[in-house]
Amino acid sequence: MKLLVPLLCLFSMCTVIYAAGSSSLLEPGISRELAEFRAARYRHVRYDLRIELSPMAENLRGEEEIRVTLDRVTGPLILDWRIDPRQGRSPARVWDLIVNGRAVTVNHVQDHIAISQEHLTAGENIIKLAFESPISASGSAVTRYIDHEDGSEYLYTLFVPADASTVFPCFDQPDLKARFRLRVTLPRDWQIISNTDPESVSSEANVKQVRFAETAPISTYLFAFAAGPFAEFRDEKSPFDTRVYVRRSRRERAIKEMDEIFRLNREALEFFARYFAHPYPFKKYDLVIVPEFAYGGMEHAGATFLREEAILFPSDPTANDLLSRAEVIFHEAAHQWFGDLVTMRWFDDLWLKEGFATFMAYKAIEALLPHSNAWKAFYQRTKPAAYATDATKGTTPIYQEIANLSAAKSAYGNIVYRKAPSMLRQAEFFLGSEVFQRAIRSFVNEYAFGNATWSDLVRAFERASGRKLDRWAAAWVKKRGMADVRVSLALDQRGRIAKLTLTQHDILNEGGMWPMRLKLLLAYDAPLAPKVLTVMLEDARQTPVPEATGLPRPLYIFANYEDYGYGRFLLDRESREAVIERLGAIEDDFLRALLWGALWDSVREAELAPMRYLELGLKLLARERDEVTAQSILNRMQIAFNRYLSDAQQRAIAPRLESFLAEQAQLAPSLGLRITYFRAFQAVAMTDAGRGFLKRLLRGEVSIPGMTLRSRDRFAIITALLARDDPDASAFLEEESRQDRTDDGRRYAYAARAARKDEDVKREYFNAYLNDEKLPESWIEASLPSFNTIHQAELTLPYLEPALQQLPRLKRTRKIFFVNNWLAAFIGGQCDERAMTIVQKFLEREHSLDPDLRLKVLEAADELERCVRIRRTFATP
Repeated sequence: MKLLVPLLCLFSMCTVIYAAGSSSLLEPGISRELAEFRAARYRHVRYDLRIELSPMAENLRGEEEIRVTLDRVTGPLILDWRIDPRQGRSPARVWDLIVNGRAVTVNHVQDHIAISQEHLTAGENIIKLAFESPISASGSAVTRYIDHEDGSEYLYTLFVPADASTVFPCFDQPDLKARFRLRVTLPRDWQIISNTDPESVSSEANVKQVRFAETAPISTYLFAFAAGPFAEFRDEKSPFDTRVYVRRSRRERAIKEMDEIFRLNREALEFFARYFAHPYPFKKYDLVIVPEFAYGGMEHAGATFLREEAILFPSDPTANDLLSRAEVIFHEAAHQWFGDLVTMRWFDDLWLKEGFATFMAYKAIEALLPHSNAWKAFYQRTKPAAYATDATKGTTPIYQEIANLSAAKSAYGNIVYRKAPSMLRQAEFFLGSEVFQRAIRSFVNEYAFGNATWSDLVRAFERASGRKLDRWAAAWVKKRGMADVRVSLALDQRGRIAKLTLTQHDILNEGGMWPMRLKLLLAYDAPLAPKVLTVMLEDARQTPVPEATGLPRPLYIFANYEDYGYGRFLLDRESREAVIERLGAIEDDFLRALLWGALWDSVREAELAPMRYLELGLKLLARERDEVTAQSILNRMQIAFNRYLSDAQQRAIAPRLESFLAEQAQLAPSLGLRITYFRAFQAVAMTDAGRGFLKRLLRGEVSIPGMTLRSRDRFAIITALLARDDPDASAFLEEESRQDRTDDGRRYAYAARAARKDEDVKREYFNAYLNDEKLPESWIEASLPSFNTIHQAELTLPYLEPALQQLPRLKRTRKIFFVNNWLAAFIGGQCDERAMTIVQKFLEREHSLDPDLRLKVLEAADELERCVRIRRTFATP
């Protein structure tokens, strides 16, 4: 039995905790047991926060009043108060603790403040305290950004999943929703944005005091504020009281984009209010555009924060870039209902908010941007990442058991963001769109301003459909992995179909079966029309399709027409050859994209040579007019070229590949396509001629018609030259760094320099990643791919083992997604047996590695193993 409470605690406190029947109420982090203990006893929580924001202050200082009602006193009152171990210079602290009018000694136990029951009363309890918590450029929940272009300072919070308790004491769990009131003292020329509008503003000398209206009930991770000399834009057409805030130095760039940002946001909110049959749930909806924000966006109730580069493009945008912006705006808007209004009870149901937000973003794209071919884009932008994770030994179920919120960051990844929305698309097709929407409306209205679990959603589906769905739900939500669906065909003596069967197999060989409704395509040459059959896969391993009996033998069969299914749908050998022969003649954009994807799946499964995929791209891609599809194919071609080919194969095809991409970058019919081809060219250029073309672009001797070569583009070219060890690359980097001293330029330069083929540079960067407390996480993440470029795998191999050793520390100290990106870079930068051995030995040796970290390593290692297997099968010397 683990030690429950440090021996320095009062004996009476220890007795109280033991009496509660707990062995983990006061363990580090926030345990499920503690959360359940509090949720059963605490209610009507209110926070009144008074904080002071001073320019360049190392700490945020404040006073707090917490009101919480206890029906009866059955144990201690436990607040969460996590002192971040990284903040050694100015540690957080709490003092002047007063409980129900009586001064009380602060009893800090593990990550909590425990208030003995002798100070509590049945009914409302009032806790008052003073606190101080860190502000820093990196690694704290209150982040400072200094704009070096005009010297402005900006502060913003980021509390997800459970970091509010590193800033002020609170009950930091999603199912103890509370009402927040915020009062702030700050410089007079700063804006302050929070979840509600200000009720009052008063000024004196150089400071002002702002008092915000009390919020609706929200979870602690959804409370937020941002402060600084933001420029403000107001959407005069919006019924949702919407303003957009952007740092002052980006005002002119924002003006050019603001009408479209307003339109996308306004129409999305209107669409979701109609779809959910529930009005927008908060008093206002602001968008705060944050430089170097850790994520694409964060859905704070009434005040979404968005990453600046995702909204205000640093380069000329392609159709895919525009779609990405729309998706993130729609995703965060959908969260105001799914996540903020209705919140998961615990982070093991993270998919309830993230999966739905992504799925609903594409529902909005379908309705509001019909030219975007929403579900084709969904397939291209969502499914591949889901499949890439779900085919690995590191995958998890959609529902992920989380015993303590200290592990909640590990739940974020492709399964909740990519598989969950894919499952919801299948659920909508499985149940029918009207039944699905009726269930969602019921669910949202039943749990408004409360919390729900996945089983609550399933019950809503059952009520709406009149069907028992427990086995269906358990297969999709509680089972990890996915199906491999294959088609087998038997012909009669006339050459017609005697029997057609779909066989479902669990990719991980763990016995999984997934009930699924599919559309099966049987393709024919004219004058025969294609035949589309709807098929229901039940729990059986094999599903016969009697409707196909007697039909002529098709040219090819594809088992996931229109992409309602979720799984691996490989083409059989004959179908694959027929598709390769006829792909260029398929006019249906969605079907063509699906078949390109199926061929790529064959490459990844070592059934189709990567060189053959490249040859097909060279033959057909110039005909492709859909920018999103072209970019998808080109991304795969880059992987095939840079990772799967041998050095000799690369040298053999590089001149033709470079020539094709350079020509299309000059001649493709749309600017978006030309930019897309240019970016692909930059990623593969290896010959003297190819690198020469890039250098002529930098010197202004040639150009991409219609494209403005901006700072990010120039640094991206320089990064590519450095990765290939071009002799002129360092001089270009030095010159460009002198020319662009903006914050963005400094970050681009830092990331580019990491690609230098220099042992000293690699050592310097790796040490900075681990030891430089002032280095922003955004700079680290921007430079990781450059540091680990596949072209320098030999140079970076020695860092693989040390990078793996840092995982426990990084999990503890870095934000969501950081560990994923770290592993993707360090493991993804390798493709040989030696790297595989390092990873395997690490896993064998580190028996105490947290299970979630072990899964992350296994997930990243799958691509390494796949790369080695493909090279072993197809690479030639």
